[in-house]
Amino acid sequence: MKGEIHRLNCFVENKPGVLARIVGLISGRGYNIQTLNVGPTEDGTVSRMKIDVLGTEKVVNQILLQLRNCVNVIEVTSRRR
Repeated sequence: MKGEIHRLNCFVENKPGVLARIVGLISGRGYNIQTLNVGPTEDGTVSRMKIDVLGTEKVVNQILLQLRNCVNVIEVTSRRR
């Protein structure tokens, strides 16, 4: 797949199954996760996820739309690395 690496910064609810749901959403559509980093925030009910994906702007925009529709996702942004 051609494209560039994009970093997705997600703030998600800190609940069981959220990580699996988000990884499944991305990989289930045939997109590869280059790196994945998850950690707590100062608010114990929220976690921060940093996800690097390889893809074109179109692919990344599709992933962003899907993530923003997830109930447990509070906020998601993207930038090229």
